[in-house]
Amino acid sequence: MLYQPYKWLVCAPFLVLSTLFFGSATIVLSLFLPSRWVSLISGTFWSRLNAWLTPMPVKVTGRENVDPQQSYVVVANHQSFYDVFVLYGFLGIDFKWVMKQEMRSIPGVGIGCEKVGHIFIDRSNRKAALATIKSAQSKIVNGT
Repeated sequence: MLYQPYKWLVCAPFLVLSTLFFGSATIVLSLFLPSRWVSLISGTFWSRLNAWLTPMPVKVTGRENVDPQQSYVVVANHQSFYDVFVLYGFLGIDFKWVMKQEMRSIPGVGIGCEKVGHIFIDRSNRKAALATIKSAQSKIVNGT
């Protein structure tokens, strides 16, 4: 019963502020560090901080089976926003999000995601979406 007020009065404002902060930090860090490091550092801190605040425990099993030299396609069912926290904060691999084009307009998020190589897809234009996926194929094959 107390979780709903906590969620809206604490978690939601903190999510907005931390997203603006880490999105901006990502932009600045990308000027000095490789995008893989920036994505992993800022994404992991942002995700773990927000996951800790929610307070939903995360337990990852089977991480020892993940080869960091191998490329993977990871699919989340996106039943909630929490899968973003789990994948970014606890999976422990460098990956690229495929996200809807509209995310590009969120302050800090759009430019930050662009700087670290995440992929934006225009869902309103089938040809453009397919072209984006085809160009992303080389990133997947090359492990970035």
